[in-house]
Amino acid sequence: MAQPKPVKVKIESINQIAIAVWDLEVVAQNYWNIFGIGPWETYLWEPPLIYDRKYYGKPSWAREKIALARVGNVQLELVQPVEGDSIYRDFLLKHGEGLHHINFSVDDVDETAAMLTEQGFPSIQGAHYGPPEYKNGFSYHSIKPLHTIWESVHVGGPKGVEPIWIP
Repeated sequence: MAQPKPVKVKIESINQIAIAVWDLEVVAQNYWNIFGIGPWETYLWEPPLIYDRKYYGKPSWAREKIALARVGNVQLELVQPVEGDSIYRDFLLKHGEGLHHINFSVDDVDETAAMLTEQGFPSIQGAHYGPPEYKNGFSYHSIKPLHTIWESVHVGGPKGVEPIWIP
């Protein structure tokens, strides 16, 4: 019997669950009205805040709106594509609104992306954000055997932009 390969990326906890939506403000308000989830901190997820963006390994440009709220120890994220190519728009066109990805923390996004790529799960989208000295970044990987998109993220410091709050 073959020995299993050693685990290269170990997930200690799930930080975030994300939902792709067409209208972030409406969905955030619905979460507030139905479940009391919020308030939501929202951001325009676009350059120059977002840089070194790649979509299926190629440099790309896009804009999204994101909204973040805490539910216990887990962050809930709403993502709305605004313009440009993105895995969020791809998902919405193929599946409609719904659960998009699960997020976990890493010390180095680029190193984790390289390890997952080596295992056969290349990055489908990634970027860095905020002040470069913090090395904030994210990378999405479609892990087909798990039927899920997983996002590795490193938050080394503030985003460098103030949120808008809903409600």
